[in-house]
Amino acid sequence: MYQEERIQQIQQLLEERKRLSKKEIMEEFQISSDTARRDILEFLKIGMAVRTHGGIMLTEDSPKILSFGERTGIHKPEKEKMAERVLEEIPENSTLFLDVSTTLLLAAQKLNKKCTVYTHSLDNAFALGMNPKIKVHLLGGEFNPEDRFFFSVRSLEEMDAIKFDICFIGAASLEKEGIFFKEANNALIKQNVVKQSRQVVLVAENQKFNKEAQHKGANYKDIDCFITDKVLTSKQQAYFEGQTEIIFEEETI
Repeated sequence: MYQEERIQQIQQLLEERKRLSKKEIMEEFQISSDTARRDILEFLKIGMAVRTHGGIMLTEDSPKILSFGERTGIHKPEKEKMAERVLEEIPENSTLFLDVSTTLLLAAQKLNKKCTVYTHSLDNAFALGMNPKIKVHLLGGEFNPEDRFFFSVRSLEEMDAIKFDICFIGAASLEKEGIFFKEANNALIKQNVVKQSRQVVLVAENQKFNKEAQHKGANYKDIDCFITDKVLTSKQQAYFEGQTEIIFEEETI
């Protein structure tokens, strides 16, 4: 079988399974590890997939919103740079909210300042709880296993009594009408935390402008600072109010 034929079949398999490992490609076509690696590199040129540890996954540029677990499998150096910028924005001795987000999880793993952090993310709480400098409050409720966050009406009421110095929120999609999330409960949390914060920082990759989600969590006028990975187009820039600081942390090659 020629490489062109394998590439077509890899595309069909990826559309069915969403992700493929190099081992699966080797077994599917009875080819060597080196041949599978070359096929993967060739397939990546199409732009339909991104590399993961040990294979490939459907690109995040498609409208489909990946689960938290799927997103953590994608290594993007620009996320590391965005996380570093998040750390620069956190004041010492501050009280902050940290959203459920793969980029913000990277920030949580590296945060080493004396502060108080509220979060509804299980992974953030685990990472932050390892540092004695940080006071961690995990907002409780029913656990969403796909996107790994907790929600309850009681947690919303708890936040009503808190004033955050700064909050960092992610996004499932960035659309003309505002900042959207997959789950209604997750959007409710963002609505509350934005209302209770002195400064609101949005942390999201540029590809979120290509997504579609259902539940609005914030308006662009709510955002004081936007940390992203690419320079915005004029159309994207127009979504934001003039007072929003735009910071892009593009990976340099």
